[in-house]
Amino acid sequence: MNDANTAFPATRPPLGCAALLMEVLRGELRERELPFTHQREAIARVLFESPRNFSADEVGEALRERGEQLGKATIYRTLALLVELGLATENDFDEGFKRYQVQVGAARHDHLICTECGRVFPFEHPDVDRVLADVVASSDFVPITRQIKVFGTCNECT
Repeated sequence: MNDANTAFPATRPPLGCAALLMEVLRGELRERELPFTHQREAIARVLFESPRNFSADEVGEALRERGEQLGKATIYRTLALLVELGLATENDFDEGFKRYQVQVGAARHDHLICTECGRVFPFEHPDVDRVLADVVASSDFVPITRQIKVFGTCNECT
């Protein structure tokens, strides 16, 4: 049997990993001959320093709280670039917009989504990991990503 963590490595960076991810971003941009701008750094920091999923609007709010005033187009372009570089993932929770989060290792996205208030609750459970690892091993399959979306109502909306 495959170890669950081997089959689906965690997507969250260890504490203190934001600086390392920023260096990876610098290197990727340098390799593509793209500038490492203050705007790109500020947007990347919002994602790299948090394990949560952000919409582009929420990234803008987080930037304003940090004293940054960046346009929506810049935020969207930078988020798309981070996804293209493999440093962020784009998630669609059927809300009419995308959400973004830091990407480390193979993607594993398991979420409970409240259909009333729209809150998204990431979750991890070793039993889910074990069952999926068994399925992958018995299927002779190499996973790249996984998404589990459970739609329902949270405690506050019930």
